[in-house]
Amino acid sequence: MKSGLDHARELLLKAEHDVRIAEIGLEHDGPLDTVCFHLQQAAEKVLKAALTCRDIVYPLTHDLINLLDLAEPEFPALGEFRQALPGFFPYAVRMRYDGALYPSREETVAALEIVRRLQEGVYELLPPEARP
Repeated sequence: MKSGLDHARELLLKAEHDVRIAEIGLEHDGPLDTVCFHLQQAAEKVLKAALTCRDIVYPLTHDLINLLDLAEPEFPALGEFRQALPGFFPYAVRMRYDGALYPSREETVAALEIVRRLQEGVYELLPPEARP
């Protein structure tokens, strides 16, 4: 059975992959809804990595605020993302099926910056052996 650290490392690696795909999408004028989907997925995996590192069981959800609610008691510094993360919720599912929802380039670039800050913040909070 995998340890919490092993699982956290795997989630963080998958999150890095999602961020890299988002960066490639932005660099090559890819579809922004797909870029934002990968950014939401990265944020979700980063939060789940923090939780699993502390052996906190999390629900199968795309709701980043729900995950933040679970993580913040262990990692109070993550509270700084409480205002930014609710905007990611439509990226997980709704935008994938609703053509009327489409992010602007500015919104997408801002989301990428938030995810990068979230990654850096979680990396600082977790032990080095949890990093990929």
